[in-house]
Amino acid sequence: MTASLVVTLLVASMALLSADESAYSIRPLPDRSVEVTRGPMKERFRPRFTVIRADADPEMAMTRAFSDPRRRTQMTDPEAYALPSWQKQGSEGRTDVLFEAGTVQTVEAASANTTSTGAIEWIFPARDDFALEATIEPAGDGKEPILSFRFTPKRAGWYTIGYTGAPETDPPTAEGFWQPLVWQEKRFPRAPLLTAEFMATLPATLVSRNGATLGLATDPAESPYRLPNIDNSRFGLMLRNPAGGAQPMVFAPLFGKAGSRMEAGRAFAFRMRPVLVNGNWYAAFQHIAKSLFDFRDLRENTEHSLNDTITNMIDFAMDDQYSGWVPDLKGFDYASDVEGTVKVVSALHPLSVALLRDDPAIYRRRALPVTEYLMSREKYLFSEATHIEGQGASHNMNGPSAEVSELAELFHVTRERSPVFHRYALEMAKTPRALNLDMVSETNTFQNNLALYRLTGEQRYLDTARQLADAYVEERIDTPQTDFTDVHVETGGQFWTDFAPKWVDLFELYEETGDQRYLDAATRGAERYASFCWLYPTPPAGSVTVDLDNKAPIGWGYRGRNFHMRTPEQTLPAWRVSQIGLTPEASTTFQGNPAVLLAHYAAYFLRVADASNDPFLRAVARSAVIGRYANYPGYDINVEFSDVYARADYPRRLFGAFSYNQVYYNHVWPHIALLVDYLVSDVEVRSKHEITFPSRYAQGYAYLQSKVYGDRPGTFYGDSGVRLWMPKHIVSIGDPQINYLSGYGNGNFYLALANESPRRSQAEIQLNRDYLPYSVGKRYRVRVWHDGKVSDTIAAIDGRLTVPISPRGLTALVVEEMPVFTRLHDSYFDQATKPLSAESHRVQATSLGNVTGMMISMGRRETNAFVWLQASEKQITSATLHYRAGQSWASMVDDAHPFEFSLPIPDEEHAFEYYVELSQPGGGTARTTTTRLLR
Repeated sequence: MTASLVVTLLVASMALLSADESAYSIRPLPDRSVEVTRGPMKERFRPRFTVIRADADPEMAMTRAFSDPRRRTQMTDPEAYALPSWQKQGSEGRTDVLFEAGTVQTVEAASANTTSTGAIEWIFPARDDFALEATIEPAGDGKEPILSFRFTPKRAGWYTIGYTGAPETDPPTAEGFWQPLVWQEKRFPRAPLLTAEFMATLPATLVSRNGATLGLATDPAESPYRLPNIDNSRFGLMLRNPAGGAQPMVFAPLFGKAGSRMEAGRAFAFRMRPVLVNGNWYAAFQHIAKSLFDFRDLRENTEHSLNDTITNMIDFAMDDQYSGWVPDLKGFDYASDVEGTVKVVSALHPLSVALLRDDPAIYRRRALPVTEYLMSREKYLFSEATHIEGQGASHNMNGPSAEVSELAELFHVTRERSPVFHRYALEMAKTPRALNLDMVSETNTFQNNLALYRLTGEQRYLDTARQLADAYVEERIDTPQTDFTDVHVETGGQFWTDFAPKWVDLFELYEETGDQRYLDAATRGAERYASFCWLYPTPPAGSVTVDLDNKAPIGWGYRGRNFHMRTPEQTLPAWRVSQIGLTPEASTTFQGNPAVLLAHYAAYFLRVADASNDPFLRAVARSAVIGRYANYPGYDINVEFSDVYARADYPRRLFGAFSYNQVYYNHVWPHIALLVDYLVSDVEVRSKHEITFPSRYAQGYAYLQSKVYGDRPGTFYGDSGVRLWMPKHIVSIGDPQINYLSGYGNGNFYLALANESPRRSQAEIQLNRDYLPYSVGKRYRVRVWHDGKVSDTIAAIDGRLTVPISPRGLTALVVEEMPVFTRLHDSYFDQATKPLSAESHRVQATSLGNVTGMMISMGRRETNAFVWLQASEKQITSATLHYRAGQSWASMVDDAHPFEFSLPIPDEEHAFEYYVELSQPGGGTARTTTTRLLR
């Protein structure tokens, strides 16, 4: 029997949907190619396949890409992206170029036949080593035609088969590229590099030219519903061909992995889709996600509302046993990455939550110590010993380690009572500093000038911010990037915020100025960021069973641990465990952290989507947050689907008891802040800006940007002066599908109810009399809005009322003449509390380093003195603070680095005097002069 390679193209000879521009038509050409037409687009697909074979296991593994900038010298690749690599054919070395990993054979049809069914068969010359059959057929639903092949080897070996007949573009003439995860804009791969399935948040590769986009996507059926990983990946995507052209390609199976080892006579089949979209890469990206992979807004709350989750997370964050808090160091244990270190992100996170919850304990036990940490340490990551330098950790007390915007916003959130923040914001704006990893916080940026404008109100700062932003937009948004210079790989750039434009900051500038240019730029940046979000595999309509045998999977970060976390085996709706809407962590760590739950982008997506009318971004935002967990869930969905991280009791265990995902204790307060930000943003957008609360910007580091709230009143359907106020269990609501925001002002209690379900809810509400001391039996008049429309008033009696809420709708209530009982708010908003003086901060130079003293005030009964020393344990063995705030002197000793002292100052005392005695290693002592801080 004569061996032959037959490629069958089953095509429609007429448009699939005749009057619709989205319909495809396909026809054979005389040169055996196929012309694919969709509306005004026509592209020629050639009958070409490439088969790569190896006799021995090509030993696919990932190249090393280090997250720690101190190890970047071991990398030679400019993109800092871990890539598939193989044993190089005929060499002892390795290669990340697939075509160098085996024997390459490219085959092309010699003739073509058209069948009675409209199929086009490509007929290839006879071969002795393999046979291949392929079909392209209408999808039947108007979607992209299905190009499938069936490959049968005639001798055993390791194989991968690529379709290499898609149109080729000269890269300089292209308008843009997309090969996940890092080749966007005009960043073109430096070689024919492969993206494996588990590296692709959407399995497609695209080229834009002449206002249209062409590409190849894999068929959804080729990605079973699971979390793709290196071992179960079935295919790879490629954009650059060996000749250097831009050509979408798909290779399957993944060379060296599942299915790649083939026995003679055993067939392998695979399907893909040619894609044509009349628009840019983002239009094509959206189209593939929604049309092919059926991406849509599926999620809803589960057994817990978002408010329940926030409450559980705050309780966990305040738990000194389990939360990773290290009181002596004023930071959070960071042993997950670097043993012997602590780390913080932003003081604004716990500070705003203290205001939101009206809880003085959160301020005193978390917000104030974190503030003191940021004012005194050199970097976010503080090491307990000088020899610990992983991830650029610092042992030095050379603060502050806060960004300019953090200092500016701390000044405002402390109600301008603490001038030390104002002073340092202006001073640090002139000083480049490496605060996280080795990434340098520059000085004269549009972000810093915006922060200084918000700090001072001086127009010159806003003018400079706009000038710099205009230049940034021209250079970074309007001009597609062709390389990775802007990522700053050499100093630690690796997060998607490094690869994408600074769209969050541009959106902040838009909100400040109302200038459409900045919204347009922020929207384009958000679109690029959305491409880092998982949008497949498509969750099936039914259920999945996870945590078999009551055991959670062991995550990538715990491969050295030999125990499974115990958790109930459960059968759940498939969408509940999906990673869709989440991003991998970074270009260096996507394998170990494939679907990060710390989704700070979600709230900004809601706002950008609203401002730019982009429902796709809104759907991605909801997918990232809604119905995912009941407490702090750890870092990510890891290795396999599980429900263990979603449980309310998940984080309440010691660090050594985790084996599913990594737990970063410094992320807990940022995670709470992102959920609050999402909740406030969602209500604002749903209410069409009738319910708004002013925000401050918590810049954090890496991708941990969010808005924080609580220091100023907002508006609620025409009522101004409404303070955001959500003490623990302020209300109970019978339906967990309902998220809420609450506040008080004007003698009223305000409540917004957001339904996360596609079903109507009848919400039974009970007000908490501990905070809302209503009179028993009294009828309280309640104003009502349903989805923005005024409704009839109702009554609340004994704190109870019932209201309907439409599917995914919003109901707003104002309970009139309702008394409130406040705690932190009582002192924080006390107008009689005056700002501290300019003499509430002193820096004293000594031969052993500076001694810094400062007062920080949050209001009546909330003023503290903080004194810290620059000296290390090599210079002194202990420090004794002698002080008085009143008539009598007292003292306190710190005998370990960092040497620091924090103590409350009574409101009636107007001065704090102190000096420090220093004990030196040789037995000597030193003493500072007496210093006086004035309230």
